[in-house]
Amino acid sequence: MLTDALRRIVGEARCKLFDWQHNVRTCGVVNLEGLTIAGNNASNGVFFHPSHPKFLFEVGGGLNIDYGRYIFIDLGSGKGRPLLIASEFPFLEIVGVEFARELNDVACENIRTYRSTSQNCKRIQSLHADATEFMFPPLPTVLFLFNPFGPAVLSPVLRNLQNSLESHPRDAILIYVAPFHGNLIERETTLKCVERSTYHNTYRVLPAPTNGVRSKIT
Repeated sequence: MLTDALRRIVGEARCKLFDWQHNVRTCGVVNLEGLTIAGNNASNGVFFHPSHPKFLFEVGGGLNIDYGRYIFIDLGSGKGRPLLIASEFPFLEIVGVEFARELNDVACENIRTYRSTSQNCKRIQSLHADATEFMFPPLPTVLFLFNPFGPAVLSPVLRNLQNSLESHPRDAILIYVAPFHGNLIERETTLKCVERSTYHNTYRVLPAPTNGVRSKIT
C-alpha cells in the first residue's frame, strides 16, 4: 500500500509526464501575491493548485451526457489543465475564466501548444476576468470549480448562474472539487447534490414534476 509521501511523488511524476507528453506547462503551485488581478477580489482568491490529470479524466468520462450539446466552463482555470483535458471530450465549447493575468497567459499559451491525437474539441478559450463578471452562455453547462474562491465571490457567481438558469431553463452540472463552501450551492441555486465523492461533490438541475409530468429542461 502506497504511503502518502510515495503517492504524492507518483502523482507529481504523472503530472509532469502529462505536461511533457502534450507540450504544455500546467504543473506547480502558485501563490497569488504579486500577480496582476482582474477586478477587486484578490483577497477572496485561493492559491493555484492544478487538478490531477487522472482525476479530471475520470470526472469527465463519468458525466453520462451528450457532450456535443454542452459547454464546459472552468472558473478559476489557472494554467488551463482542466480545459485541456476537457478538450479530450467532444464538448460544444470550452471556456476558462482566470483573474490572474500571469496564470491566464500561461493557459492561453498551453491552449496554443497543446498536442494530442485524441483531442475532440478545439473551440477553447481562456479569459482574463473576474468570475463575478462572467455571463453564463444560455447553453447546457458543465461548470468546474476547484475551490477557486471564498464565499464573497462564490455567492454572486452562483446567483449569476441561477439568474441565467431562470432566464434560459436548461441542464447544468456543477463539479465542485474541495467543496469547502458546498452549502452555498443549494442555498443560492436550484442545483441539488447528486454525488458526494472523496474529492468532490456534483450538483445538478433536477426538474420538478408538474402534474405527474417532469418539466422539460434542454
